[in-house]
Amino acid sequence: MTLISDDVTRRIGAASAAFGRLESRLWNERGVRLNTKVAVYRAVVITTLLYGCESWTTYRRHTRSLDQFHLKCLRRIARIKWQDRIPNREVLSRCGISGIEALILQAQLRWVGHVHRMPDSRIPKAVFYLELASGSRTLGRPLQRYRDKLKANMQSAGIDPRKWETLACNRSKWREVCHSGVQHFEENRVAVEVEKR
Repeated sequence: MTLISDDVTRRIGAASAAFGRLESRLWNERGVRLNTKVAVYRAVVITTLLYGCESWTTYRRHTRSLDQFHLKCLRRIARIKWQDRIPNREVLSRCGISGIEALILQAQLRWVGHVHRMPDSRIPKAVFYLELASGSRTLGRPLQRYRDKLKANMQSAGIDPRKWETLACNRSKWREVCHSGVQHFEENRVAVEVEKR
């Protein structure tokens, strides 16, 4: 189990530098359409930001930091000022992109499907299914393991954690399940956000 706070901070720094390099050339250009800017943002900034996220065990604080950066960038790209009082869900809708939690979920689901289909001799698969024979936990609530978080993410995406391995055996079927699961997750997130207001 590893804590990812330092990695998240580094990723945000690298993505911020990538975003800044395109400020004058692309984001401030009025002649470029918004969907083109978002496509470049997704290809350059999001891939830098979420590099290696497939193996992260994210807590709420990590997701909040990543989401704040994501939305700040999108607001700058779409030229939405804080004075406009436009909610985050509207910013995501205008830009046609998912929230950061959904992007991480999609990456993790695809990755675990890939790992499950690997031969048993491969190291990533051996580590993924590894169980410690002995050891003890400290007092208090234990830190979440990758598997605990993955199970919770699958449930929030409407995927039965007991059946995912069967579904993941078929690559195209698993891809469909991942896509519909992420859509389900995003719809629930938006519904909860609307309910809070």
